Amino acid sequence: MENLLRGYRVEPDEGEVFRLMGYPDGARVSDPVLEVCREQISRVGEVADPWGGHVELRITGGDGDEVRIESGHVLNSNRVAGILRRSDSLAVYVVTLGSPATEEIHRLQTENFMPEVLAFDAAATVATGALLGKLRERICTEAAAHGCGTTIAYGPGYSGWEIHDMTKLFSCLRGEEVPVRLNDQLMMIPEKSLLGVVGIVPGGRRELIDVEPCRLCDLARCSVRREPYRSPEAGHEGA
Repeated sequence: MENLLRGYRVEPDEGEVFRLMGYPDGARVSDPVLEVCREQISRVGEVADPWGGHVELRITGGDGDEVRIESGHVLNSNRVAGILRRSDSLAVYVVTLGSPATEEIHRLQTENFMPEVLAFDAAATVATGALLGKLRERICTEAAAHGCGTTIAYGPGYSGWEIHDMTKLFSCLRGEEVPVRLNDQLMMIPEKSLLGVVGIVPGGRRELIDVEPCRLCDLARCSVRREPYRSPEAGHEGA
């Protein structure tokens, strides 16, 4: 599998890092905290080794609770079946910030640099989300070239999709040179990695890049929500 993010310059958004750390208004961040955050934000870009790729698979059938794909696997989620209901194929994607970022988080923890590790970890999380946004943009562009639209990106562990399906998606990548593995606890190694699917919709429109899966998440008490909850009946796929 080709690394479609080779050479991508990682620059975590400062405002998103502050929000993730519990500072929704960056203007209220104290000078000492601001100094630590900005230093760690720049360091994430220095140590990152970004990687991202995807494989496209046909959707062979399904119903209200299942999506069957050509690999022979069945994805079990009413939420995902709704997202993909107009798709005839899907892209299984994986992105990672790389092992150096994880190693740096562990080093800071071991040496008890707690303010630094909190800031670095938040910046690495934001950077990983940006990698997914960039890869999804590539998927959208490829789909548009074939007259297709796309859905939002969605992965196991999101609201309405059990994490156990991660093993099914990972098995779809078998034989590909992917620098990410899944351990027995269904955690991805390196830690700053994301796995999921984007639906390909024949004749559909390109879903906006900045649409957030948060709008499908019904978790009531979430401190990092980006958008208010919208019920699946409101519609959320490329059309």
